[in-house]
Amino acid sequence: MARQADRLAKIGLEGFAARDEHFGRAKRRPPVLKVPYAHPTYYYANQIPATEVIDTNEAAQRYKGRVYLDYPKGKPVPF
Repeated sequence: MARQADRLAKIGLEGFAARDEHFGRAKRRPPVLKVPYAHPTYYYANQIPATEVIDTNEAAQRYKGRVYLDYPKGKPVPF
């Protein structure tokens, strides 16, 4: 079992060496500096003021329309 693990480790090293040779070694990125004086940004879900909600009858009166009611003629059918 240890022999197979050594073989796999050797194959892995060879594979990464070939990758580094082809693509070049990975470059180290500079660390991200934290700014001590930066204030957190707050995002609010709804910044628009709520408007008044009207029902169908009031909408018909306000916009000079009509309300038509259509009731079913039989028993309701379950889905």
